[in-house]
Amino acid sequence: MTPTNPSLPIISLRKLVHGPGREDEIARLRQVTHEIGFFYLADHGIPLSFQHEMLDVAKEFFALPKEQKYEICNLDNPHYRGYAELGDERTQGLVDWREQIDYGADLPAATEDLDTHPWRILQGPNPWPSAIPRMKDLVTRWQEELGEVGMTLLRAWAESLGQEPEFFDEAFVDSYPTMKLAHYPGHDGSQSGQGVGAHHDSGVLTLLLLEDGSSGLQVQTAGGWIDADPVTDHFVVNIGELLEAATDGYLKATPHRVLPPAPGTSRFSVPYFLAPGLDARFPRVTLPPELAADAPGTGADMSDQEIFDLCGRNTIKSRFRAHPETTARYHAQLAASLA
Repeated sequence: MTPTNPSLPIISLRKLVHGPGREDEIARLRQVTHEIGFFYLADHGIPLSFQHEMLDVAKEFFALPKEQKYEICNLDNPHYRGYAELGDERTQGLVDWREQIDYGADLPAATEDLDTHPWRILQGPNPWPSAIPRMKDLVTRWQEELGEVGMTLLRAWAESLGQEPEFFDEAFVDSYPTMKLAHYPGHDGSQSGQGVGAHHDSGVLTLLLLEDGSSGLQVQTAGGWIDADPVTDHFVVNIGELLEAATDGYLKATPHRVLPPAPGTSRFSVPYFLAPGLDARFPRVTLPPELAADAPGTGADMSDQEIFDLCGRNTIKSRFRAHPETTARYHAQLAASLA
């Protein structure tokens, strides 16, 4: 049920594609993501039953004994895939208090040209928990269906910026989508003051599934932090660094964070991150003059590092920062060379 006063604007994917009021909705998409960079997505076509399945399989996994979760431990995976326990991940150098599974495109490990294309170390197979055989099919289908939603949104953005709908398509020929199944256990703040600290997403856009009744996601606005609570059958969508950089800052990658749940409660979510191929350069948009006049430019990211238009280069820097133990185990020399 849609709230009377949602904290973020609502955009209809059906209107962006079919109308009615298609041109007005496309213009509104541009304006909303120029001003705040976040919105709720309605009419996206992902069945509510499938959304529930994804949250259910996440709960099933995180309820497993530790030894069964460690079967797919990310510390044993050089591609930054698999299970990360509480305290494994960092944002802004501080400990995040969540456990999660990271998944990407399920491909063989890349072996060629790693010296000239070092970000290819991110390509590899996904580890699947033997205790939950249905996980593989659900995650694979989720990636496929949300990839289609993401590309439909991206084509609407291209139109809103005065380009042909297919302007960005070539960069996604061998796309590198990633996703998480995330669990935030409630606690008193003594271990960490953040579920996840304030950050930008490094890719193009994020489609976030939230469990009804949960809380904790906050978005930074000119007036301060606002809550972005779940709306049934709506995804929370936000801009990533690549799309901000491609529009010279006209579209806004907005800082956001997750506060830890109260003791005795839990929070579950499933974020999907649309990103181009690792070797692709995300194309820059030549904005119409009236839009270019409102483009503030793009500086460094929130860790004061360069935002790269080369997808793999921009992605790998965030992996190095977020997972220092995996980086130290497999890629310490590479991380030092790219610093």
